[in-house]
Amino acid sequence: MNKMHTKSLYHQRGVSKFGLMMLFIMIVTFLTVGLKVIPIYVDHNLITGICEDLIENGEAVNMTITELRARVSNGLRINNIRDFDLTSIRLRKQNNKPIITINYERRVELIANLDVVAKFDTVLQ
Repeated sequence: MNKMHTKSLYHQRGVSKFGLMMLFIMIVTFLTVGLKVIPIYVDHNLITGICEDLIENGEAVNMTITELRARVSNGLRINNIRDFDLTSIRLRKQNNKPIITINYERRVELIANLDVVAKFDTVLQ
């Protein structure tokens, strides 16, 4: 009985070719999706960061929408972001406090006819 038990241990070593192939496919899929989706969120964080800085510094109180969009445009140009529509940024003032709304969607082709759509609707006060 001991021989059967030790004999079966020798047959269960390593990973099968199918298992290795599935692991490889999963890693490639996660890398593909990650490399397409992560830059969308990095760009959004940069845009909101610029607007938050303007609110925290108190500069946004005296700005017009044109000045705000010009300031964001300069920050985007420095960081080499070229495909952002500045008209998706809106500025309104309530009780002499600026409220900046950033509302847009980004679509990135994932694989063939599959797209990833990210919608952003951020309100900064």
